[in-house]
Amino acid sequence: MKESRHHCQRRKVREPKEYTKENYEQALRACETVAVRIKSASDELAASWAALCHELSTGASATDLLRKRAWCNVLELRLKEQAHALEDARQVVDRLWDDMLLAKRARELFNRFLKKDADKTLVTEQGLTLLSRTACAIAAEHRGAAQLKK
Repeated sequence: MKESRHHCQRRKVREPKEYTKENYEQALRACETVAVRIKSASDELAASWAALCHELSTGASATDLLRKRAWCNVLELRLKEQAHALEDARQVVDRLWDDMLLAKRARELFNRFLKKDADKTLVTEQGLTLLSRTACAIAAEHRGAAQLKK
């Protein structure tokens, strides 16, 4: 059975939703992974600092103290790198969230258009052009609002 043009148009609108949702879920998982790495790096740094303090109080050699301090510096750098990675991951999540909201608005607009148009006739080229322009206007407004948020 051949699908009508009406159903094909709906599928085209809904496909980006799934793609965006999958990307958002992947970005959230990446963000959570980086957060776990930050927790691990933070715990390791705290343990290293505790070991350094213990060696200071027990009177370890200067070489051992320098090694422990250098290791603490390495761990601090790793923690900073992970913090930057987390910030980048959060920005990706925020951007994908905005894209999902935009896709939802476009779908709602498209569904309203199809409901109104279903009573009259099938979707026309003129109606699709108008719908496309409206969706672009919503996208531009949404992106402008996102820029102001930053």
